[in-house]
Amino acid sequence: MAAGFGVRNAQLALLDHTGVRTARVGGPEAAELRFPFASVTKLFTATVALQLVRDGDLDLDAALGRYGEEFAAAPNGLGTTVTLRHLLSHTSGLVCSLDDEDRTPRGFAAAAGEPALLFRPGSAFSYSNVGFALVGRLIEAAAGLSWCEAVDTFLLGPLGITPAHLPAPGPSAPGPAIAVGHAVTGAGAVPVDVRVPAAMAPAAALAGTAEDLVAFARLHLADRAEAYRALLDEDGVAAMRGPVPGVEPYGLADGFGLGWARYGAADEPWLGLDAMAGGTTCNLRVQPGTGSVLALVTDSTAGLALWRELAERLRAEGRDVGAPPVGRSEAHPAPGGDADLAGTWANGDMVYRLTGGAGAPLHLEDDTGARYRLDLDGRGRFSAHRLDFLEAPYAGRFLPDPETGVSPLLQFAGRVLRRESPYGEKTGKFRTAG
Repeated sequence: MAAGFGVRNAQLALLDHTGVRTARVGGPEAAELRFPFASVTKLFTATVALQLVRDGDLDLDAALGRYGEEFAAAPNGLGTTVTLRHLLSHTSGLVCSLDDEDRTPRGFAAAAGEPALLFRPGSAFSYSNVGFALVGRLIEAAAGLSWCEAVDTFLLGPLGITPAHLPAPGPSAPGPAIAVGHAVTGAGAVPVDVRVPAAMAPAAALAGTAEDLVAFARLHLADRAEAYRALLDEDGVAAMRGPVPGVEPYGLADGFGLGWARYGAADEPWLGLDAMAGGTTCNLRVQPGTGSVLALVTDSTAGLALWRELAERLRAEGRDVGAPPVGRSEAHPAPGGDADLAGTWANGDMVYRLTGGAGAPLHLEDDTGARYRLDLDGRGRFSAHRLDFLEAPYAGRFLPDPETGVSPLLQFAGRVLRRESPYGEKTGKFRTAG
């Protein structure tokens, strides 16, 4: 199955009532490879944050200004309006990424206070790597350790997981062999170097095996051993599962907790996250009530298509683990005809140009040259098909501004983008006083 998608190395692990079963694709060295977890790292970071909430060192609902001057002095007001709960649920209104990710964690936290918030905290969902970088900074402030030291000491060590961290740009120390990612194009697979700036480590820097992901997921099962309960209490586990009221991660999942995405029925959902970075993919699913865990890691952008094919086969067998694009909430009407949608849309340093309309096909392109064809359904929703790489389609939609109910927003791959004026001035962004 993996070979049919051009995936060279992959690991699959399944936990059910019979125990853990694994499968690997690749040469003899594949068994020793560690694969980037990319954004699945956020689940580990969220777990450590909830450990510190349990211990009274962090507060889910305290404004961030309590934890340092870099937050308290933020021009965009995040020190007075944003909480840890907002960061963990991607409802902070923070942009997804920043240009200056090479700063120190403290310097990066200060930089995050510059861009205006996309919306009032708690009023909408927009996936934010910046938000989880700030969670890492809160962990450092509360624990007196670097994020790497905290996650290794409080979580990976007790779970028996050998720590593996993606290197930051520049020279790096020897460590476990990390799988080299590959971007699959029409011309073949192109190797991609994966490095994560130190400030962004809490959002994307962990690496490991599919079995490591299963070991982590056991901590979040309903029927778990006492050793796991000692690591994270029931309140913390419940908070991570959610769901957070009013959160609509359209195109990504059916709901979100404080870390976990939710897929499927509310009474017995699958929890998980899907991630891709540097030509690698990572997919994790957990169904706490049944004790089921499924983890797939690959060294190719085609791994997402492989995951979706696997999810479809499991769905046919009665296991609907959830695979984006998903979006089962009520669609919002598009703001005018498709000719009115053309222009520039932005989320921090993520800038997209939407062209076409008036009968011509709609195309979305970012600053890296990634180009998508948009197929609208007539109700403001669309599927985005990448034209330059082999990737599964994304789901997105146009929707009203949560503040005004009028100004259109674009929600793409879980990120909210605001339309820029013809003169490049971003309009309608929410900025608190001060």
